[in-house]
Amino acid sequence: RPASHGKAPTIDRRTGGRIILGSRPVFRGVECQVVLRADEQAVLRIGNDAMINSGASIHASLEVTIGNDFRMGSFASITDTNSHEVVPGAGIRKAAVRIGNDVWIARGALILPGVTIGDGAVVGAGSVVVRDVPANCVVAGNPATLVRTFRNDSDRTRL
Repeated sequence: RPASHGKAPTIDRRTGGRIILGSRPVFRGVECQVVLRADEQAVLRIGNDAMINSGASIHASLEVTIGNDFRMGSFASITDTNSHEVVPGAGIRKAAVRIGNDVWIARGALILPGVTIGDGAVVGAGSVVVRDVPANCVVAGNPATLVRTFRNDSDRTRL
């Protein structure tokens, strides 16, 4: 299956599923490569103007959807599966991950299966996100908890 994408991406295609990229994605593999993986029958969608830094990984076993103007820090990870049984006999968990527009996921953060992150949200460095994140807020920690809510666009600084 051919990849579907906007203008000028570079794709090293070693996946059985579908990876759909919007226009102008940037993958910065300075320290080490960025990994995009979509298992057989899975879909990974990334909107326009994404910036994904060194060592970051996104794994779709079912479905991962990311909006426009997305930023992902080095060594951060997004996955929609736990990849193995946590409790013997419980099975492998798979749950779609949805990330809105203008979201920033900082260095080393982990986004786990079933999470939805609202538009304009920021995930702090090293955070482990196990539940949904509202729009226009900052979450941080393990597990990630609400740190701050933005009143309006002028209340936040875009870096």
